[in-house]
Amino acid sequence: ATGTRGTASATGECGTASATGTRGTASATGECGTASATGTRGTASATGECGTASGGKDGTSIAGIHGKAAADERGTILLIWRDTAHDRNRIVVGYVGEDGIEANRWYSLGANHELVAGEMVEKAASA
Repeated sequence: ATGTRGTASATGECGTASATGTRGTASATGECGTASATGTRGTASATGECGTASGGKDGTSIAGIHGKAAADERGTILLIWRDTAHDRNRIVVGYVGEDGIEANRWYSLGANHELVAGEMVEKAASA
């Protein structure tokens, strides 16, 4: 979806959804899905296990259990883990620019449900 406020959705296993316009929304619900919202205030959600989500400037990225997420400037990262002791999902939140959270870097959860920094997000070169 390339227009302003466009919406892209992928529901199959390993599906990919991408929204490039301002305030776009991308959602991938299948296992190992990938969602990317590159426009300002874009939201990306990968709710299946091992999903990957990347949000734009001022955007939000949400990744399911065993997933990873990245966000651009002033973005928010939400990663989900399963609390088996209480039989429910829990969320860890990271804010780009706070507590060492960097823009355009992949984050996953460590053994104690803390945000763990990974590789930088590869971005396509501008034409």
